[in-house]
Amino acid sequence: MKTHLVFGVLTLTLLVIVLTSRRQEVFTFEQVVAMAETMAREGYLSAAPALPKELRNLNYDQLRDIRWRDERTLWLKEGLPFQARFFHPGGEHHDRTVEIFVLPESAETPLRYSPEFFDFGKNVFPGKLPYGFGYAGFRLLYPMNQPGVLDEVAVFLGASYFRAVPKGLSYGLSARGLAIDTVVEKRKEEFPVFTKFWLVRPDSFARQMTVYALLEGRNVTGAYQFVIQPGVETRMHVTATLFFRNKTEHVGYAPLTSMFWYGENSSNIFGDFRPEVHDSDGFLMQRSNGEWVWHPLAWSQQTQLNVFSDTKPLGFGLMQRDRDFSHYQDLEAVYHQRPSAWVQPIQGFEKGSVRLVQLATKDEYKDNVIAFWTPETPPPLLEPVRIEYVLRWFGEATDLPPIGRCLLTRVDDQDKAYYRHFFLEFSGLKTNEFPAPEIASSTGATISEPIVEWNDYNASWRVSFYVSTPENKVPHELTCRLIANGQPITETWSYTWTP
Repeated sequence: MKTHLVFGVLTLTLLVIVLTSRRQEVFTFEQVVAMAETMAREGYLSAAPALPKELRNLNYDQLRDIRWRDERTLWLKEGLPFQARFFHPGGEHHDRTVEIFVLPESAETPLRYSPEFFDFGKNVFPGKLPYGFGYAGFRLLYPMNQPGVLDEVAVFLGASYFRAVPKGLSYGLSARGLAIDTVVEKRKEEFPVFTKFWLVRPDSFARQMTVYALLEGRNVTGAYQFVIQPGVETRMHVTATLFFRNKTEHVGYAPLTSMFWYGENSSNIFGDFRPEVHDSDGFLMQRSNGEWVWHPLAWSQQTQLNVFSDTKPLGFGLMQRDRDFSHYQDLEAVYHQRPSAWVQPIQGFEKGSVRLVQLATKDEYKDNVIAFWTPETPPPLLEPVRIEYVLRWFGEATDLPPIGRCLLTRVDDQDKAYYRHFFLEFSGLKTNEFPAPEIASSTGATISEPIVEWNDYNASWRVSFYVSTPENKVPHELTCRLIANGQPITETWSYTWTP
């Protein structure tokens, strides 16, 4: 009798363990999709948890002085290859909190917040901080540069912003979950936000990690899955299902955000000692027909919008090609170590255009460059819209492009008004024939005196030409590439010149 009772208890215990294990593992990305669909059919509630006044009023330096205590790092005791630390809410840009869950342990109860988890530095608050308002975001760590030494590989913080870094480089440009009404006349840009995250516990030998996220906005909700693989090239496989509750004509998929103040193609009129200041120096795109297009970023006194129409493009991104420290001379910002980011579409990029927006700026403290894909037809209402792409973060990638690339763009002012002398340098060429320049202006600017010369100092071809236009302020579009044996051997340089 006692034997049967013991076996019965053991059987019941095992059954409970099995059922609990199964219950923990049932939470999937499709459940996040179901949440997003349910919310899309309901009215939008901007229910951002209110922060105490003393936290809302923190400035940048005060907020940065609040640091997560390393001994509280998620998965530290388990010694897992991926670990996570969390950001404290506060200040102007991080005044709302997000709920963070850990799978499979808990899909319904978010991680507990406590002031004890943070070192507040020099900050002093008049009263005790409450225990229940959560976190602003999180960072993921992985031993990317040295075995056993954790490095930051990705950060999710603020609205739908996130960024990653490859081996040996520093943080630079950012990505977003979605862009809506970006630089649209008479419309205020909408910034949907990630409000919930689910961190999927990696195993002991994991080389990639999965994160789910719930996106909420006035016009859209969405479910996101990020599969993050750190390395010399850190990759994110992004899958999203979106539900639009209102008509949205100006939606941007896979947006990238960066900063360009001035560079080699701009005059330094700001009195700064540094020769160049930028996180990215150009926009790169591979069209569906295989053509590579390079558009150098440029400083301007007005907003610039370039539209690259296509059907099923093969990729686009914002690049930091110039890796020479002497061109920046910045020991703190180390702009020569900022990564490039490339969007490789898989699904949802059928017919539309990549839009490149450059805003005027007077300093380096605001991201003023954004590139994203806009579908030609506005997304349907309350129907699932699925997008999928791979986001690559890297320093160098020989396949982007695999042909000759433009190393630099210089513009020489002339004594004559509305007249410029352009100098381009192309490298990486493989040809036995002396290349011929193919230079054009789709807006009617006059091209004259094209010259191609071999530059033995940096093993490149230098292309120079003059551009002129009647006396007006209309921007002109210019293109240039090199041809050999009847085929293009370089990417197509694209430039907007404002006389």
